[in-house]
Amino acid sequence: MKYAFFLLLALLAAVIVASALHVDNGYVLLSWHHTSVEMSLGTLMVLILFVFFALYLLTTLVVKLWTFPRRIRAAMERRRELRSRRSSIRGLIDLAEGRWSDSERHLMRHAADSKVPLITYIAAARAAQMQGAHERRDAYLRRAYEQVPAAHLAVLLTQAELQIDHRQYEHALATLRHLQELDPKHAYGLKLLARLYRKLGDWMPLRALIPKLRELRVMPRAEIDRLESHAVCALLERMDAQSASAQATVLWNDMPRRLRSDINVVRAYVQALIKFGEYKPAESIARDALKSDWDEELVVLYGQTRADDSVRQLARVEDWLAQKGESAALLLTAGRLCVVAKLWGKARSYLESSIVLGGRPEAYEELGKLLKSLGEPEHAMQAFSDGLALSLGGKIKSFRPGKLRRVRG
Repeated sequence: MKYAFFLLLALLAAVIVASALHVDNGYVLLSWHHTSVEMSLGTLMVLILFVFFALYLLTTLVVKLWTFPRRIRAAMERRRELRSRRSSIRGLIDLAEGRWSDSERHLMRHAADSKVPLITYIAAARAAQMQGAHERRDAYLRRAYEQVPAAHLAVLLTQAELQIDHRQYEHALATLRHLQELDPKHAYGLKLLARLYRKLGDWMPLRALIPKLRELRVMPRAEIDRLESHAVCALLERMDAQSASAQATVLWNDMPRRLRSDINVVRAYVQALIKFGEYKPAESIARDALKSDWDEELVVLYGQTRADDSVRQLARVEDWLAQKGESAALLLTAGRLCVVAKLWGKARSYLESSIVLGGRPEAYEELGKLLKSLGEPEHAMQAFSDGLALSLGGKIKSFRPGKLRRVRG
């Protein structure tokens, strides 16, 4: 279109010039030293145009020849880029469709010519990961970093994520710690670190990480609350040294109020106190918690605590029976407290009733101990056997409780 416009413009100029020369052809005399040339004005103009176009064609030819190698290289580069793009697209499709080997092959076939090497090598690393080839995976990630050094964080995050999925937890921890040195407030890095601590069971570092997770809003608040509750419960469950009782108390006192009202944390703390022989504090904490949040598992633990007045503690549980109704957990607790108060008949009745309603292994164990102390070793052994079978997922067929006596008051 552009050349047609110029051609029309030239023809228009020629028409105008020809019209002017037709009226007056003109006369031109060129003289240089002893040589002179005489011609009409029209002839001179034609000669000038001829020379101009000859010079233009010559210049264009020289430029074309001069830039020919560069244009060849550019064409070859475009061809390689197109080939690489097609191969990468094919590899990404294979990756999405789960053809890991084909994906890796297509991605790496022309990776050297890719205009987006970071995406290409990271995708190849994921394909290698799905084949269990973690050495090739790490090699691809190294190439990604070498090709795009500015994407160091992206490569580290991908590496850590893949290492966690491959259960290379120690390697992932080293990767994430390096990432923390580079960017301590990287949200996804912190989320991966929290996930890794949970898998490793490193509850103390995980709990120390919670404030930063809250500050940066790395996860929803409810999820962080559950994570913190789980970490605290695990810490309490793991305490078994002589000074653990004091450590558990310090941990409890340092908790915010929302954690001390979390029923899972309360249950773990009461269980820890019972394990350390701190029965009275355990009773007080469990009783206060049950006033606001009724929990069957905490009720079972309450039967293992001891108050200053055991008779009053039993009366409280029997009041709960009247208010809440009979349940396997509450009857088990009542039976245990009757044993402490040496009310053997009531204890047997409560424990047998608990077995009928729920059949918890602890109820069988408590009943077995009671029957043994009452001089019924055969029935005691049967209760122990049934409780063991129940705890192992078996069915209870042989145990038949005696006359059920529900004693109240």
